[in-house]
Amino acid sequence: MNNEKQNKLKMRDIITLSIFNIAMIVIMLVTKMCTMMLTTPAFDYLFYVGIMGLLCAPVFVVMSNKVAKKGTYLITGIFGGLFITVMGSPWFLPVMIVVGIVCEIIMIGQDTYRNPKRNGIAYSVYWALYALGSAIPMFFFKEQYLNSLKESYTEEGIKTLVRFYGSWDMLLLIAVITIVLSAIGFIVGKKLMKKHIEKAKLV
Repeated sequence: MNNEKQNKLKMRDIITLSIFNIAMIVIMLVTKMCTMMLTTPAFDYLFYVGIMGLLCAPVFVVMSNKVAKKGTYLITGIFGGLFITVMGSPWFLPVMIVVGIVCEIIMIGQDTYRNPKRNGIAYSVYWALYALGSAIPMFFFKEQYLNSLKESYTEEGIKTLVRFYGSWDMLLLIAVITIVLSAIGFIVGKKLMKKHIEKAKLV
């Protein structure tokens, strides 16, 4: 019972999660803008979520080790979903809530947030599902979705989107790239935390 109480999120934990998630959203926004403006559409579709996972990892590692309580992934998923909702895709919020729940299931157990292997697996799964979630409209309401893009996308842009999000082969490639980059980011984040944050006794 005492362990259960200690594992529940308190107000200070929610504030900590909010601050760190806002920092990750800024990283995500800058990453997306850079991949859109500075790379090809093919590179953008294949790599942008993986690069987000890579760059957000040090922030997430510190956050998850500092809070180290169930609900961390769910709240992160909600923030990620709200970010995409504000960008014009409200259907993404329920997707990210499900992603958060899946990661919470992976993290069931005692002190799993401080277990690098378990946390690293959940983190990589989080970003892989985030990447695959972008393709959901292509399989459930394709016609309506593509029609809604006609105002903001060129015909070539829509064709490129269909090529990457409408193909299982491409989605598998996106997922693999995202998992690899997220895992690298997590490993680097863990090393940085050990070298700087833990020494300063901030976690």
